[in-house]
Amino acid sequence: MTTQQQDGGWSEPGQQQDWQQHYPPYTEQQQNYDEQQFHGQQQAYGQQQTYGDPQAYGHQQPHIPQQPTAAEQQYYARPYTGGSDAEYYVPQYTVVEPEPEPEPEYVLPEVPVSAWSVDNSRSAWISRGVLILILLVQAGLSFRLDGSAFPQEAKFLLSDGELSGLVSQLGLAGARALSLAWALGATALLFGATRLLFNSRAGLAAAAMYSVLESTAFTGRYASLHSLSLFLLAATLWLLARTRQSSPAAVLVAAPFAALAPFAAYSAALYLPTLTVLAVLTAYRFRGAGAFVRGALFGVATGALCFVGVQVAGSPSGWNVQGTDSALHLLEESAQWGGVVLLVAVIGAIGFVRRARMGEMPWAEGSAPGAVRRSLLGLTMCATALLAPLYQAWLGNGSSLYVHVGFGLLFAVPMAGLGVSRMMGAHFRYPQIGIMIYVAALVIGMAQTRELYRPPDSAAMIGALREVVDAKGSYLTDDPEISAYYLRAHTEPGQWHQAERGAALATEVKKGSYDVIALRSSSVPEALRGNADYRLLAVLRPSDKDGGQQPYRIWVKR
Repeated sequence: MTTQQQDGGWSEPGQQQDWQQHYPPYTEQQQNYDEQQFHGQQQAYGQQQTYGDPQAYGHQQPHIPQQPTAAEQQYYARPYTGGSDAEYYVPQYTVVEPEPEPEPEYVLPEVPVSAWSVDNSRSAWISRGVLILILLVQAGLSFRLDGSAFPQEAKFLLSDGELSGLVSQLGLAGARALSLAWALGATALLFGATRLLFNSRAGLAAAAMYSVLESTAFTGRYASLHSLSLFLLAATLWLLARTRQSSPAAVLVAAPFAALAPFAAYSAALYLPTLTVLAVLTAYRFRGAGAFVRGALFGVATGALCFVGVQVAGSPSGWNVQGTDSALHLLEESAQWGGVVLLVAVIGAIGFVRRARMGEMPWAEGSAPGAVRRSLLGLTMCATALLAPLYQAWLGNGSSLYVHVGFGLLFAVPMAGLGVSRMMGAHFRYPQIGIMIYVAALVIGMAQTRELYRPPDSAAMIGALREVVDAKGSYLTDDPEISAYYLRAHTEPGQWHQAERGAALATEVKKGSYDVIALRSSSVPEALRGNADYRLLAVLRPSDKDGGQQPYRIWVKR
């Protein structure tokens, strides 16, 4: 008889059942009871925060599993101490890795430290090419100036000096072309000296600013020895920079150039002390105390050569002539002719004192010059630009000041080039600043040169005089040098005399000793008005009506 009862646990006779499947041991029952109690606590806690159980939130958005923090791991890993078989409970969770970022479609190549390396063949050729363009601009600014000879040019070409005699054989056009060659050479040497003292960028900026100055364009089209004197000073500066790392005796090669400069133009004598100081400052970084020996050798050699030159050729004239010009007016004019360059030079000197290197060349080796040396170098070069204006203002003599200003700027321009380079920044970060400074200097230089370069319009006057002069007469004129130069084939220089005004002119007219009188005057002088001994031959008005020149009036003795 078989009896089946769902809850009774009876079985058919003859079949042996494993009663342990229905009734586990007491220890296992206790363990199951403890696990159910623990899961109940977990379910209660999971209503607040659950890992890996999306059913716990029901009405909320699916929860994204996250890796538990250290505090949570400590909570879930607490050991159960309710029984002897204590175990650690480690929750099951999944760490979601972040998705990788997509690969970029284009990867920029690595940027080099500098696109223009230092002291290699490419940079050298680039510098030479830019320098040639600068010299072409300078030549164009000088060639645009034209006209008849200035009285000083004519006097120079008629002088008895050996050098002026050689130059006079070239004529006015040849002498002006030679002056331009010397001026271009001075600009090129200035670039070389600045490159040796600082770098190529500063050298190009210095050459660019110097090439557009009023004094540079003027002397390049002025038949005199001013451009030769500038060339000698620039050559001396370049040699001082070139021999700065050599033995102190190597500086003697620069002494002859410095000694010859004052004999070409007396104003160059003001800058011999500056060159002596630069002989020390340029070499102190490399020679230390030996730089003072170098400066002493240069000063003694230059002084000895100048003494010999004075004994042979005499002292240069014109360097200490007193005048009546206003000192304040001369300083104002000097500021107009060179104020922009001097301002940029001061900015460059301040930047050089604050930082020796720009920082765009981290591979540059060697120690940088000290702050004291940088300060002295900047002060010397900037202060040199003030020598000619201050000296001529003290004398009250403004003769050729517009030319002499350029001598001092020759020493200040290297600092101006460094200032332009610093303001543009590393790797030409702000090139517009350099362009603005260059354009401003160019426009100012062109306007000032056109205003100052106004030779007398003497072509018509010379044509009229050629018909009435000969080798026997005596002539009175406002421009005896011009007349003597252009009429040298018909007269001798001694036949021409300088005209005066007022009582002196009346006295000469009363004597009647002059065969021809040529004056530049807006009206007839009182001494010649109604004079029976002279007749008015011609009134020649200048072709440039806006030039401010007076017409020529020519009287011939009856």
